[in-house]
Amino acid sequence: MNKNFGSRRKPDVATAASKKEPSIGLIILALFMKAFLISLGIVFSVLMVVGSAAGGMLAGGIYGIIKTTPMVDAELFKTMGFNSYVYDAEGNVIAELKREENRVWINYEEIPKMLIDAFIAVEDKRFEEHKGIDFRRIGSAVITYGKKLLGADVEMEGGSTITQQLIKNLTKRDDVTVPRKLQEQWQALQLEKVLTKEEILTYYLNNIPMGGNFYGIETAAKGYFGKDVRELSLAECASLAGITNWPTKYMPINETNIEANLARTKTILGLMLEQGKITQSEYEEAINEKIVFKYNPEAGKVMKTSNQSYFVDEVIKSLKNYLMQTGGYTEQAALDIIYNNGLHIYSTMDPKVQRALDEVFTDPKYFSFDNKYTDEKPQAAMVVLDKDGFVRGVYGGRGAKQGSVFNRATQAERPPGSAIKPILIYAPGIDNRSITAATVVDDVKQYLLHDKPDQEWPKNVERANFGLTTARIGVFKSRNVVATLLLKDYVGIPTALDYLYKLGIDRREEQYLSIAMGGFNKGMTPLEMAAAYTTFANKGIYTKPMFFTEVKDNNGKTIISIKPERTQVFSEQTVFIMDDILEDVVTKGTAYPEGIIEYKNADGKKIVIPSAGKTGTTDSDKDKWFCGFTPYYVGVSWYGYDKAVQIQPEEKDNALLIWNAVMNKIHEGLPSIPFFDTMPPNIVKRTICIDSGKIATDLCKRDPRGGRVIEEIFIEGTQPAYSDTCKVHVEYDACTASHDAQNRYLLATEYCPAETVVKKVGIKRPVEYKPKFPNDPYPADSIYEIPEGEYCTVHGPGFLIPPITEEYYRPPQSTIEDERLPPGLPGYPPAEDIGDPYSEENWEGIDWGNDPNRWD
Repeated sequence: MNKNFGSRRKPDVATAASKKEPSIGLIILALFMKAFLISLGIVFSVLMVVGSAAGGMLAGGIYGIIKTTPMVDAELFKTMGFNSYVYDAEGNVIAELKREENRVWINYEEIPKMLIDAFIAVEDKRFEEHKGIDFRRIGSAVITYGKKLLGADVEMEGGSTITQQLIKNLTKRDDVTVPRKLQEQWQALQLEKVLTKEEILTYYLNNIPMGGNFYGIETAAKGYFGKDVRELSLAECASLAGITNWPTKYMPINETNIEANLARTKTILGLMLEQGKITQSEYEEAINEKIVFKYNPEAGKVMKTSNQSYFVDEVIKSLKNYLMQTGGYTEQAALDIIYNNGLHIYSTMDPKVQRALDEVFTDPKYFSFDNKYTDEKPQAAMVVLDKDGFVRGVYGGRGAKQGSVFNRATQAERPPGSAIKPILIYAPGIDNRSITAATVVDDVKQYLLHDKPDQEWPKNVERANFGLTTARIGVFKSRNVVATLLLKDYVGIPTALDYLYKLGIDRREEQYLSIAMGGFNKGMTPLEMAAAYTTFANKGIYTKPMFFTEVKDNNGKTIISIKPERTQVFSEQTVFIMDDILEDVVTKGTAYPEGIIEYKNADGKKIVIPSAGKTGTTDSDKDKWFCGFTPYYVGVSWYGYDKAVQIQPEEKDNALLIWNAVMNKIHEGLPSIPFFDTMPPNIVKRTICIDSGKIATDLCKRDPRGGRVIEEIFIEGTQPAYSDTCKVHVEYDACTASHDAQNRYLLATEYCPAETVVKKVGIKRPVEYKPKFPNDPYPADSIYEIPEGEYCTVHGPGFLIPPITEEYYRPPQSTIEDERLPPGLPGYPPAEDIGDPYSEENWEGIDWGNDPNRWD
């Protein structure tokens, strides 16, 4: 037997004489024999059907299974021992990935020969000879299995070669099914066509599960013996090789397991002697050796640190997940490929964007705050994507990164507050035409908690209510009541969450009203929010965020090429309207003025880049967000504390300030361009009243607050008809001499003198607001309501002595049956019809009784 098989490398092109590979028919027959018997538990000879029509159909079915096997890409494992490199979007190297940064790895030449021999002796004694499948071993396993079924007391033996075991360890596919076993064996055949025996053994011994959290022989040697694998004795090598067959039984961690391990060690030493791998004297010395076990479970725990930037960490994680999902690799196998195979990974990082993030997040002025609620320092995170979904920069925490692998930009799931409203309520509502920018709801006190019907909820941040409010104003004023009512009565929770799912945020199980204000059980990361907001910068198209676009092997061959995953979530018309609304947030809403991006060009001229977005604040000011975008980039910033304590007043704008600082840097020098070059088709404009959402009338312009008329944009078909005019604004005659508790002029009566009567414009609510409790305040716009049913309390039929003073009072409606009134007032009978107005006879027959409101 050739003891130096590890140094042999297969020729690149095998000759007909040297190849000697089994025929496909023989392979199919052998694979079927084992897989069929394992799955059914019987001994069945397939030789009876080979060559028959049934056999042909059977072989064809098996051939179909193995030819559709998701293959382990052997080329990825071919180039071992080379560092990998990560490049930015301009082709500059930004990181070199070294194997020792990832895991404990031992090269083939460092592995003791007797340890290799021990594994081969017990796991695959014909490893040097077969092509990935040991047909003799399969036959022996079938016979043993048959004996077992017939009641014989025999120990079961497996038919898997080391190559097959490597496939299983790399993919963690170990279900006992016919297709899985067939595919594993086919993969083993293909793997051996590319890798040498030496390479297969190296990967096998570095990935093999050795019980507990020990993977690989080096970690196991330290965990069970407290020494380096290079220092193991022959007996210890045999002991180690015995574990993998049944780790829970043979890992030497207690007296029972140690006894079983020692027994198996003797068995393996016997196999090594029998197979000529050790001499008799070596065998006897090893048998007599007293093995000292030093179990240390901590040896298998890897302290995860990273010296790379936050961006490079995300590139590695993204590529790792890609390999695990598309190739079926385990996490460790995927990381081995990344760190150990000389890959060239081309990322999406824009150096200008990342440099801006680095500068701002390492500037202490944004984080030098003392908080009375905690000793910890504040944290922040930010992600910048271009409108096509390529991640251009990321920063995951305050200050310089020092070994941390926790990236708040991609891992910290925090409640988004009102920043969720555009993507959960407003855009979905406009898109499915359940609302428009002009939809009006009445922002009044609400009691919407089913379990606490007497508790006010939701509340606006101002702790006040403002009355009739359009959706547009609800956004840029960030009114919680408006958003909640629109979600509840118009858009609907299921519809809202379906849209959110299309934006890459799956919260479909969270079917409750508090989500209108970001009250989710599971929060969102800045990356998730940024990706969702790219729809507003890219005409409604959502793109799954991308950290890398291409991977080449050590020879420059492209082995992975990523195509953007895009979905049209909102129509162009919806985005055109939403962009217009969200621009209001930065020009006159909650993000003013920090949401404005501007710089001076070489001529000293101020250049303003269009920007839009939405702020977000959570309960007790524990989180601050700004999700903003321009025609170029989407940037999302978060600011808060890891322990989720209240942010102090002096730092409440820091999410905005950080966003502004970064975005100003990265937009410097870029031309000012609009979100849309032209207005999309099927957009119409109407002049509407913001108190009704209907076509404005002249009365809307005469509202005492000033003009209530704007030009609003609609998706065609959702605009109000020209005949659908505002009914909220009404004109009425008011008496300036009489006021109510809100200082409103009361309605004039026929008794009021002409000089006190004026034409006024007020509002009449479509639905009267009736407070639930006596002390509930009225909304802010109630002072502009017409005092419906409240008439002048100053002037009446007893009005005798002018001038009128405010101390006079009369009931809203006279109960006097005799309508003889003083002459000379507008609408009153002329004097000649009733004679002397001051004559007592004119008041004869009137019984004033005990009326407290009578004029004395």
